[in-house]
Amino acid sequence: MSPGRPAAPRIVLVSGPDGVRAEGDKEIRLGHPLTGDHLDPGPPAEGVFAGWAWNGERLLARNDRYGIQPLFYRADATSLRLSPDPLALLPDDRPAELDHDALAVFVRLGFFLGEDTCFAGVRALPPAATMTWDGSGLWLRSQAQRPSGAVPLTRAQAVDGFVDLFREAVTRRLPGEPYDLPLSGGRDSRHILLELCRQGAPPRLCVSGAKFPPDPGADARVAAGLAGRLGLPHAVVPRPRAQFRAELAALTGQGMGTLDGAWAQPVLAHLSRHSRLSYDGLGGGELSQNESVGFIRGTPYDPADLPALADRLLNAERLGPHVEHLLGPHTAVLWSRERARQRLVTELARHADAALPLGSFYFWNRTRRSLALAPFALGDPRLLLHTPYLDHALFDHLSTVPAHFLAEGTFHDQALRTAFPEHADLGFASAIPQRHGPVLVAHRLRYLLRFLAHALTTERGWWRSPERYLQRLLAAGRGPGAPQRVSRLQPLALYLLTLETVARHGTGGGH
Repeated sequence: MSPGRPAAPRIVLVSGPDGVRAEGDKEIRLGHPLTGDHLDPGPPAEGVFAGWAWNGERLLARNDRYGIQPLFYRADATSLRLSPDPLALLPDDRPAELDHDALAVFVRLGFFLGEDTCFAGVRALPPAATMTWDGSGLWLRSQAQRPSGAVPLTRAQAVDGFVDLFREAVTRRLPGEPYDLPLSGGRDSRHILLELCRQGAPPRLCVSGAKFPPDPGADARVAAGLAGRLGLPHAVVPRPRAQFRAELAALTGQGMGTLDGAWAQPVLAHLSRHSRLSYDGLGGGELSQNESVGFIRGTPYDPADLPALADRLLNAERLGPHVEHLLGPHTAVLWSRERARQRLVTELARHADAALPLGSFYFWNRTRRSLALAPFALGDPRLLLHTPYLDHALFDHLSTVPAHFLAEGTFHDQALRTAFPEHADLGFASAIPQRHGPVLVAHRLRYLLRFLAHALTTERGWWRSPERYLQRLLAAGRGPGAPQRVSRLQPLALYLLTLETVARHGTGGGH
């Protein structure tokens, strides 16, 4: 876990000759359903949540419709362990075993698939799950939405449906008190802000964060322009001083589940100090204007040739073309490309019936298992964080919009122009080129120097890693394309060295 963060809730149930021994938190509620209780029977309520309750004889656990709220379990013939932090489920008395199929994918894509984690035997709770355990066995049922095909719609019907259903989603989530709103230069938070203002519930303050280079800092400038038009105060929270330190903290803070999210920590800390509720645009991009739309548009989903699709996906993601430079002889076999391809094919097949199969793949894997961790693992668990794009009716509409409308890559733009034509002239931060040159070179060098200094002063065992990740990272700095390659590999090298440390020592119960 990250320094200074409280220990995650956890329950350990062990069945023996004298009955069940229970340790930890007997009853926990995480997140916030909009109606009812976390453990109510029937289809999950709106909202992001999970929880469990042990009554002395039977444990019941449930979660939200999409499995967004992190909750993990480890079970064997006689025991069950549950926690929102997978690190809390690791054994105390021996090294943790790794899931090599899961890691073969992760080191290339940067996110886990389905219910996988990096640890063998530790699983994420599936979406819309009901889990029961009573000492004689574990029962797990998921009512997850099956991908459904496209609904016959005209472009106007698809866009108008998005606009109307988003308005209803926000209406269901109107604030009852003053709040601060994270605002980027993108579409998702802009749509949230404009709709809240239209419904007479503007934020007290708009807050923007700053990402690491080569990001040009356009998010804050574009957000400030929008806030100014609306007559709202706007503040910029400085980015973390050192990317290396921020990523080191975010890795364990997010349960070793993603390489992303480090930049968001100051914004999340601001919300923790100043708001009891806020909003997050999670899912908006993946559902309406996917950041990978160029790849989706140029890569037809052919259910008869999923291995070829898996290969193209592995090549397209940020780590895929570079990861072989970091893997040693042992991990190159355990986390081979072939192993990644096989696991990826299995997951891709689950989305064959979706209106936009690759869009569905990204939502249920990248959004659910990676992007959701910043707000719901690094964020303050006491914060009521509304996610209007995950409204059930809106999700059902967006997931059945004909694929060719979404593949054009302008669907959310069209919805914003329809709903708020008066702001159609304000561009988005994504149109501003990234910053390269001396500033980026200096930033990358500072990252590497901090990495090496940490290995020399704090984690000296990293130099003795059996896989020699640090040495391989330095060797990757030779030859054509070295600066970009090392930049892409640094966060992964940090992840793998941290994973070695966590797996070797374990943190279950003691962290």
